[in-house]
Amino acid sequence: ARAMSVTHLSPTLRAPVVSQLTRPDGKRATRRVLCRAADTQATTTTAPETMEMRESREILDSFFVGKSLAETLLERAGSVFTDALSEVSRFDADNREQIRAFQDEVLSKAREESQRGKRKDDGMR
Repeated sequence: ARAMSVTHLSPTLRAPVVSQLTRPDGKRATRRVLCRAADTQATTTTAPETMEMRESREILDSFFVGKSLAETLLERAGSVFTDALSEVSRFDADNREQIRAFQDEVLSKAREESQRGKRKDDGMR
């Protein structure tokens, strides 16, 4: 880890230029950020926007639009998938219920027929 210090402002971007700090004894200095309100070199002014800055901002804006688009599509796809899965589950449950009701009806009729058959057999004896 190197200690860094702001030495001056870049003339084109008016951004701080960082350089390495070393102590007089040759050891690395600890990292510190020193700010002085009255320091005229540390003040920044708004520089005119350059073509590179505009292009960078446009690229960054495009990235965030793309990211937001992907997140929104994923959320909607997840919602659609959840709804479809819910419908399939509901259909399956309804289908099972109808099958069970049909089986109960068939078994009930079979019992009734069996009881009628036993009565006829008992009556014939």
